[in-house]
Amino acid sequence: MESTSEEHKQAGAGAEDPYVSKHDRLQTLVDESVKQEWEAEQNRLKLQLIEDDKFDWVLDLENQDNTTLKRVAAIDISYSKTNEQNAVAALIVFEYPSMKVLYEDFEKETTEYPYIPGFLAFKEVPVYSFLFKRLREDKPELWPEVLLVDGNGILHTRGFGAASHIGVVMDIPSVGVGKNVFAVDGITQFGVKELCEKTLLKGGDIQPLVGTSGKTWGIAYRSTDESKNPIIISQGHRVSIETAVKLTKACIRKFRIPEPIRQADQKSRTLVREIYDDPKPASKKPGKK
Repeated sequence: MESTSEEHKQAGAGAEDPYVSKHDRLQTLVDESVKQEWEAEQNRLKLQLIEDDKFDWVLDLENQDNTTLKRVAAIDISYSKTNEQNAVAALIVFEYPSMKVLYEDFEKETTEYPYIPGFLAFKEVPVYSFLFKRLREDKPELWPEVLLVDGNGILHTRGFGAASHIGVVMDIPSVGVGKNVFAVDGITQFGVKELCEKTLLKGGDIQPLVGTSGKTWGIAYRSTDESKNPIIISQGHRVSIETAVKLTKACIRKFRIPEPIRQADQKSRTLVREIYDDPKPASKKPGKK
């Protein structure tokens, strides 16, 4: 999941040089010319970004009879503990509101690049695109009406995180649900942490993340009484911040994380262990269900 430079600095210094932050060390793992190409691609795709509601379904939490939303999907990717470039990606489509699994598909891969802060999409979107292509070809009737992404949307250094990237590329309404905060427009990880400790006192409490410009970049949401750590909700593509929050709330059951993302995370983690970290002859192979 994408992280802030502040978070990386707090995480400890690089092994090679005690005065180099982990964030700065990670930035050196990819040539500057490649990062420039990535940034140009983000800026190009961002021109297609829509931050308002643009869909034909209805989600009414007060009167379920008015709700027409039927299919919610989630994507997540888990990495091997022995080689962080070996991974299994998951795409799962759920019936709403029952959360019955309608379709699930998995794909193992060896990522071409390591994680570089601010460029998560270039590590993960290629395998996600492959999974969506297979869904469109095999089960087009199960194409999701909205997508939950384990990562940030517009709450990103350049306003275009992985949730926005995949939303634009696949032209699907998307919502980012992350755990970390990018430093943008005066918003910092430390500042958000301090603020949330004061304002998120019980499950259901929300804290808008408003930048110095006055723009709301996301929402910190304490999803349960038991979990003090908030999730960070941001717009991906074709949804307003109000809809992003409402959808996330609607998909939370007993746990802190929305159920679609939680299941995608659990199932991809299980496959990573079986395939890469603790392989057995009868290991489950990735593929659609």
